[in-house]
Amino acid sequence: MSKLTLFAICPGGLDEVLKREVEKLPAKISATYPGGIEFEGDLRTAYLANLKLRSASRVLLLLERFKKIFKPEELYDAIAGLPWEKVFTPESTFAIYLTASETKERRIPVNPQFWALKAKDAIVDRFRNKGLERPSVNRDEPDITIRLHLHDQILKVYLDLSGPSLHERGYRSQTMEAPIKENLAAGLLLLSGWQYFCNEGFSFLDPFCGSGTLLIEAAMIATRTAPGLYRKRFGFFAWLGHDPELFQRIFEEVRSERVLEPHKLPTLCGSDKSAEAVAVARSNLENAGFKDLVKLSTCSFESTKANQPKGLIVTNPPYGVRLNEIETLIPVYRDLGSTLKHNYKNWTAGVITSEKKLLHSIGLKSEKHFDLRNGALESRFSIFRIY
Repeated sequence: MSKLTLFAICPGGLDEVLKREVEKLPAKISATYPGGIEFEGDLRTAYLANLKLRSASRVLLLLERFKKIFKPEELYDAIAGLPWEKVFTPESTFAIYLTASETKERRIPVNPQFWALKAKDAIVDRFRNKGLERPSVNRDEPDITIRLHLHDQILKVYLDLSGPSLHERGYRSQTMEAPIKENLAAGLLLLSGWQYFCNEGFSFLDPFCGSGTLLIEAAMIATRTAPGLYRKRFGFFAWLGHDPELFQRIFEEVRSERVLEPHKLPTLCGSDKSAEAVAVARSNLENAGFKDLVKLSTCSFESTKANQPKGLIVTNPPYGVRLNEIETLIPVYRDLGSTLKHNYKNWTAGVITSEKKLLHSIGLKSEKHFDLRNGALESRFSIFRIY
């Protein structure tokens, strides 16, 4: 198979987590950027990346790299010169997006929407000039997505192999307010060492489980279930370089790696004081195939006690956006810290919040912390060792 240059994108702050995941594919890493990892591999690597990377948002294939792109006309010529008829058929719909970083070299400001429109025209004209039908644009559910990145005068042209963001696993039927994205949830678990704790048979608990995202991601790691196994669609399905037979073989290989025997798995528990949240979590767990592997209860965290000598808690407690909401949540975080201190000795706990005042209210000294992006929110994930 020919060598491919691939680029995996992740939420801000998870670069090192993603890097370790890519190394285990295995793949050769060629560059590390804030929010992404560039690596090399073959078609098998590309399929494995889409199926197995837990913290990634999407996987892109580099089609071409151009220098000295200063004007929209130069962009048009570069894009029109690529063999798009070998990338997808005119029957496939497509969408194109352009991002541009600040530059001191480029003298003409970039309007991303206008430049993307020029690129779209170039692709359509390419098909017409080859005597082929004009492909249609569909920005909602395109068969093919092209992503352009312009930095200084350098243009990189990518084919989005993932299509819908990889955080859309495919198991979620219902959500609660402000759910954490699945790939960020997986990143928190990997940062806290759940992949090692579960091999030691330690328990897992999310005491503010909401719709169950952290529970499901924890169960997926414990059972070695690749997150891409639930998805019904990838962006590469409409790519002319796609090999359906190879993908199906790799899909079956990855599925065969799952460990679902309860006696081989750690205890996984979730709770929430909201009965509605627990019902939603139960529904999502059933969709993911983990209903019988995770114990759910409706209760406040203060009423719980450790069920094993050692274990891991990773949780996303409620946090306020407005000042009055934050003030009313301070007692919740105080109780969280007190319960950890008195009821969960010898456990490890990871807590994410966007409010440092709430984090301080826990009253425990963190062993380490990570600054992350939770959607649009700058957040901190703190890990506590309870002694």
